Amino acid sequence: MRASLLAKSPVGGREVTLAEHVSAVVEASRALFGTPDAPTPLTTSWLRFFRLDPNLAARFVKNAHLAAAFHDLGKGSDGFQRAVRGHGDQYIRHEHLSGLILRLGGFATWLDALRDSGVDPEIVTSAVVCHHLKAGGSQTDFAQRLTDRDRPTVEVYLDSADIAAVAELAAGPFGVPPPDARGESGIWDFERVIDGRAADFLYSMTRFQRMLPRDEPRKRLLLAVKAAVLAADAAGSAVTRLDERLEAWVQSAFASAPLTDADIQQMVIRPRIEELRAQGRWTEFHDFQLAAGELGPRALLLAGCGSGKTLAAWLWIGAQLRARPARRVLFLYPTRATATEGFRDYVSWAGSEDAALLSGTAPFDLEGMFDNPGDPRHGGDYAAPERLFALGYWHRRVFSATVDSFLAFMAHRYASLCLLPLLADSIVVVDEVHSFDRRMMTALEGFLKFFDVPVLCMTASLPEDRLHVLRDECGLEVFPRNPAGFVDLHSQYAAPRYKVGWTDEAAASELAVRAVEQGKRVLWVVNTVKRCQTIGRAIANRRPDLAILCYHSRFRLVDRRERHEDVIARFRDEALLLVTTQVCEMSLDLDADVLISELAPVPSLIQRMGRCCRKPTPPPGRPGAVHLYEPPGHHPYEKHELEEGREFGRSLSERDLVSQEELADYLQQMAVVDPFLPGGLVGFLDSGWHALAAEDRFREDDDFTVDCVLDTDVDAYLTARKRRDAAADGLVVPAPRRAALGAVPGTYLRVVPARLYSTDWGFRDE
Repeated sequence: MRASLLAKSPVGGREVTLAEHVSAVVEASRALFGTPDAPTPLTTSWLRFFRLDPNLAARFVKNAHLAAAFHDLGKGSDGFQRAVRGHGDQYIRHEHLSGLILRLGGFATWLDALRDSGVDPEIVTSAVVCHHLKAGGSQTDFAQRLTDRDRPTVEVYLDSADIAAVAELAAGPFGVPPPDARGESGIWDFERVIDGRAADFLYSMTRFQRMLPRDEPRKRLLLAVKAAVLAADAAGSAVTRLDERLEAWVQSAFASAPLTDADIQQMVIRPRIEELRAQGRWTEFHDFQLAAGELGPRALLLAGCGSGKTLAAWLWIGAQLRARPARRVLFLYPTRATATEGFRDYVSWAGSEDAALLSGTAPFDLEGMFDNPGDPRHGGDYAAPERLFALGYWHRRVFSATVDSFLAFMAHRYASLCLLPLLADSIVVVDEVHSFDRRMMTALEGFLKFFDVPVLCMTASLPEDRLHVLRDECGLEVFPRNPAGFVDLHSQYAAPRYKVGWTDEAAASELAVRAVEQGKRVLWVVNTVKRCQTIGRAIANRRPDLAILCYHSRFRLVDRRERHEDVIARFRDEALLLVTTQVCEMSLDLDADVLISELAPVPSLIQRMGRCCRKPTPPPGRPGAVHLYEPPGHHPYEKHELEEGREFGRSLSERDLVSQEELADYLQQMAVVDPFLPGGLVGFLDSGWHALAAEDRFREDDDFTVDCVLDTDVDAYLTARKRRDAAADGLVVPAPRRAALGAVPGTYLRVVPARLYSTDWGFRDE
């Protein structure tokens, strides 16, 4: 028997053996999902989430246990042991080798013998091979050589004490002798052994794959076990970073009492109402908000900007908790900025122990958020323990998060999969669904169809093709079907609100200056950052006395946060011109007197108009002035989208005044040129036995822009990053790829010249 094998590289002089690590992962699996005879409440929620028969609980737990026990068998090899000790590289991915080991005589025969007790060897093997999301379904991306060395070999240590301990752990719940594959120890040559076994493996797993479409319960069980093992492995790997025993820590995260309607009232709704009352912005609940609270578990709320649909969603959350208790509430937004605003306005009232802001820049966004000593939230530590990464959120109960944070598991995003135990026992609201690109919409469609969890989708407007998918394909109840049936909503919906006209860029400049001089707030929206900067700087150079702000996506995060707060504060009470881009369509809660906009797709124009004349009932004779003009080119949109926007503008300009009701009616009656088609492929649902995260994307990529650091900020960024200081995030700026001078050492970030950046105008595209 060989000496101990390591599972990971030593940290701080501490070594973790393979047996110790596997034991921790098995313990995490047991803490999460229980035993076959005593499944946990999370297991009940997990099976319901995956739409599996509750009677399958024991079968699920058995397969999850075995996959957790066997997931790292391949670490018992010379290449991996050299790699973790810093003496070389491994020649084959360890999880691929684990899969090949499970198809050997000793392990394969042992697993097959357990089929009658509910064990599914193919599901166990799939979960093992996929737990790092780097297993493809073909010979080109499975069990391939990771070295160019001639005739590489792998020595497999199946006769080690650690492998024996793993086998004992696996066999424990079944009361049978452990598997024994010591005879397969030794040197495996790629050409003579590994390649042949890989071909046999792929053949058998391909047969398994072909059976899945005809066996829906087995497919669902496969996905449930794959996801469960990944979560257990993440928890087991975090054991060295925990302040208490692993089992107690996991159980404390998932054994709490379900949330109730009374909790939501006390934690979120009442404090938010008190805040609105103190600001003079609260009267009472609108009739449509109260009715929205009585919707069923799957609904689509369509209501205009400023109508109060967010508070209606929180009433719906409370009602869902009365019907179906859950331990988490997730409010999901499409951008980091909107998630931050949702956290500040609502979720943060739940308190620092329960509330969480989850986005790519959350640690930075939380800094100084409640610095005012008069704020009841002052002094609260809302940050999650960074050393635990995604698992640091397991104990939180009320979330404001980006959609990616939770739903990107559909695209095999690792961090999102680690949060699946939270999502499985949640009430979910998904805001601004009109903004989803095709990849996101496909993922949302797949999520709604495949999983069982209460979901409310919300937006102000939605094209007919997207409405068809959510209503007819996904079964969402559309609310309100008849806005006229709600007095408060209809009075706002049908009120004459906008006067739409045409202009050109030169005339728009004079119009904007004149309006600010008259004490008005002017919002000017263009389609590219470059034109945003050019227009703003030209007016500022001509009229340095005029109050002008520029806001777009290409600011350092520290500057963008300050600019965002400045825009919100000043636009509320001050006459000024704000020149901005598409970021205003969701990220800015503004009420402009005058809107100037380049032509854009119809949904975008409606969102931009929603930032103008937001009063529930506009004063007679004082509509919001909307001025449209032709941009110099169609980018970043398609030509047909601008043609639709052009026809939309013509139609509105022919009317005296326009209401939000007319905007919604126009959008629903539009002929869709390039409709979104339902039933697209989704990585998590359609990959079957394999999982290759590199092939999946949750959002459509913008190859033009990359995250960068100014050349003058590189040292400060690296220093802050080394200290794990959130200030590092504040120095990141999105910039054109072509402006990059090189890479920031040890990161994915690029370096760009500071001479092209200013705190007033952001990074210049020139």
